Amino acid sequence: MKRVILTLATCLTIGFGFAQVFTTEISAHFSKESEKDMYNIHFPSAYGFTTLHHLDNVMMDNTKAMVFTKYDQAMKAGETMTFNLPKLGLRASNLQEVIEIDGQLVVLSTVMDKKSAKHNLNAQIYSNENMSVSENKVIASFLIEKYSKSGFYNITISPDNTKFAIVANMPFIKKTQEKVMIWVYDMQLNLLWEQSQTFNYESDRSYDEQIFLQNSGVVLMNKTIDAYKKTRSNKLLTFNGTSAISIDFSQEGFLPMDTKLINVNGQSMLIGFYWDGQKTVIKINSKEGNDNNGAFLYDLGTQTLISIHKWSDTLDASELKSLQAIDVKVKGDDIYMIGEKYLYDSEFRKTGNTMSTNLDYLYTYGSCVAVNFDTKGALKSFTPLFNSKQYKNDAKEQGSMSALILENGLRVFSNNDNYITMSSFFGGNDVTFNRPSLRPYDSGASTTPYILPRTVTTVKDYAMVYYITHYGDRYWFNKMTW
Repeated sequence: MKRVILTLATCLTIGFGFAQVFTTEISAHFSKESEKDMYNIHFPSAYGFTTLHHLDNVMMDNTKAMVFTKYDQAMKAGETMTFNLPKLGLRASNLQEVIEIDGQLVVLSTVMDKKSAKHNLNAQIYSNENMSVSENKVIASFLIEKYSKSGFYNITISPDNTKFAIVANMPFIKKTQEKVMIWVYDMQLNLLWEQSQTFNYESDRSYDEQIFLQNSGVVLMNKTIDAYKKTRSNKLLTFNGTSAISIDFSQEGFLPMDTKLINVNGQSMLIGFYWDGQKTVIKINSKEGNDNNGAFLYDLGTQTLISIHKWSDTLDASELKSLQAIDVKVKGDDIYMIGEKYLYDSEFRKTGNTMSTNLDYLYTYGSCVAVNFDTKGALKSFTPLFNSKQYKNDAKEQGSMSALILENGLRVFSNNDNYITMSSFFGGNDVTFNRPSLRPYDSGASTTPYILPRTVTTVKDYAMVYYITHYGDRYWFNKMTW
């Protein structure tokens, strides 16, 4: 197909009084091998990029293929290679995390096998230079008796991207105490430390907790106790390889909800959303979403809640439920946190007037809010972003958003207007975004494609961004420059 060149103009008023122009080049179209095929862009440069695509959430025990393809600066496909995730017995691993470092991807996957009585976490390193993959290395493992009591893994990466932690919750055993195992590795898969810890909490089949890894190598756990009771509280647990320390994280009027670890001028802080605990008890699988009452900033160095701010009267707080802190940017003296409501549900598919045994999966994204603190925790603004949208089944790839700091403004890529949109905030200038228009099937009327927001990626030290768009069953790579 003949390559299409489009120009997207974004007018930015800057100090010299002229407009900044954004232009976008679009590749030839391609089609996915399956509706469940997921694409991600890695190693973006001025000379091209590499894609990884794989099947998402498929019930295939015998093989899970990872497919890598290199693209040149004109976004034309070149070399490709495929490798399979490792097996345990006859079961293939499930992809859990892909960590990009200089010229390499650390591919982490998990697998369990009843016959082997093991639940393993595997690591393979892909080299982009020679398109090769290392031998599999089992970097975490524990024993299981059955699949219904198999425990689970959490993986977290340090903000400076130099190390990662694995926290394994041991299989549920009735009338025993909860136990975890922790491993911390550098990006060359060298074990930095490991630790086993038994808590004073009862063993359970699942837990409400978030895991973080500081640049120093210390692991944090934000653990919710009695999540669905009036006695709900949060403990902040710290692990360093030899000991565990627990402190109260919540307090009256402050129950932390979704939280992120950030680094602010060398200081580790937690930022997120909170609930005041006044009106209702948190519900299991709430259809409307659970309450949030505002945003907070917590200094880990001093163990101090330095900032807590309730929603302003200008917001429709009734829609700001079950918020996830999907992105946090620190720029100079400003912290920008984007919160987005996320709900997941399923229902039986209807065929005419009859109910099918097949399920439709429903994903709700939004309403959304941008929180702007200064680095001392003072609130500068709450800014409403987008309203709620629901996507069905594989259309979820159109959901959510991606935020970048471009030309001193926060630029948010989404499908908020039912097609690709780049909205601008905090930039101090009026921005015009001319949406791309194309003929997706080489004939008929032109249309505007959708963006896959989670594919947006920047090129370091270049004024360049890559992302993927689609319409119908066709997809395009995009290179935006300015």
